Amino acid sequence: MTSKRRTINGIKKQIDAAENEREDAKVKAEPKEEEHEDGSKKKRKRTSKATKTQEKIEKADGKKGRNVMVKEEPATQGQGIEEDNKSGGMKRRKAVSKAEESTIINRMDFSVDEPKSDVKNGERFDSEEKKSEKSTKKKAKLSDNPVPRPVKYENLGDGPPPAEQTGRKYMGCHVSAAGGVWNAFGNAEICKASSFALFLRSQRSWNAKPLEKEHVTQWKEASQDMMPHLVLPHGSYLMNLGSPKPEVLQKSRKLFLEELQRCEALGIPHYNFHPGSSLGEISREECCKLIAESINEAHKQTSSVICVLENMSKQGFTIGGDLHELRLIIEHVEDKSRVGVCLDTCHAHAAGYDLSSEEGFNHLLEDYEKIIGWQFLRALHMNDSKGAVGDHKDRHENIGKGTIGVEGFRRIMNCPHFNDIPLILETPWTNDAGYAREIKKLESLIK
Repeated sequence: MTSKRRTINGIKKQIDAAENEREDAKVKAEPKEEEHEDGSKKKRKRTSKATKTQEKIEKADGKKGRNVMVKEEPATQGQGIEEDNKSGGMKRRKAVSKAEESTIINRMDFSVDEPKSDVKNGERFDSEEKKSEKSTKKKAKLSDNPVPRPVKYENLGDGPPPAEQTGRKYMGCHVSAAGGVWNAFGNAEICKASSFALFLRSQRSWNAKPLEKEHVTQWKEASQDMMPHLVLPHGSYLMNLGSPKPEVLQKSRKLFLEELQRCEALGIPHYNFHPGSSLGEISREECCKLIAESINEAHKQTSSVICVLENMSKQGFTIGGDLHELRLIIEHVEDKSRVGVCLDTCHAHAAGYDLSSEEGFNHLLEDYEKIIGWQFLRALHMNDSKGAVGDHKDRHENIGKGTIGVEGFRRIMNCPHFNDIPLILETPWTNDAGYAREIKKLESLIK
């Protein structure tokens, strides 16, 4: 960049010098000796207009890293522009007409070895590499703008069918399904859980073996004593239903459909998952619409499972930390009886709702009711937070040991909005007995 500026400034000075010499020429009729920078003198030669018009500019040879040299012609009195000779030492004067001065600038190649700005039509312009870099940065910045806010918050509809009303709290935890999905019921019993979450397949692979009929039979036998809506499978972390990368989006949609089909085979009415991420490559609005499109496609190939979107912590480009993003997804889901929401307490706290205070808790309740509506709430993840409120970090902590605290969970356990849905612990696991103690601790907070 510095080299280019020096070259342009040098040309401007040369043009000014040529202008001054033309003025001097008007008042001088006779040839005069011209003194050069090295002190030598030489008679100037008169040239006709015809000679001046024969001046040519050597065309650019296309090579990078040097300026195009201007072909030397006989100098006319009072006109000149300096040009480096091949040795880089002595400088000579070259005659140009005033009209050609701008042409020289326009046709000179100022490119250098590194990608830098160039000059075109007398103005700076960026190389393709620079344009691409700037465009990517600008696009990433624009892509992370919040989704549009409604002018008026219209009701999103009735939502899924309500669960059986008992007025109870159903505390549970995430349990292992190692050895077979039906084993989750026995593990939940050890933890004294009245609801539970599990993974229906390995979280380390895009592919999984299909369920065998024997496994389905064993699941249905083990599940007879639990209401189906109190089982909440959790989606794969590999999945991104809003991915701007076509290959990842296709794989995510395939995995998503397979998971819903597993739920249907087992008789599970809900499937909980993280919405996705824009990766900063598309806008949040576009990402939300892609997620809704993914849900719509899966709905057309299944018949009953409710897709449960989880709120997030606003970390990076993840979708769902802003409740308006969940609303936008639901707005674009065609069958709203098959979409719901799971609220995660740690995520909400990290997103900016201070659940350690009554004011912050009420703020969450008011926003959720206005932006989404209680008819869509299907579950709650019960997690304290290692991080401070609004830090946008998804870091779970054991109940009472984090920044939400016991009093924060006391308000949650006594809120009627959270009756009759699974309340699932996802706190750091030590052993099943540890989860049993946390469940008992939370249940003891109910008045």
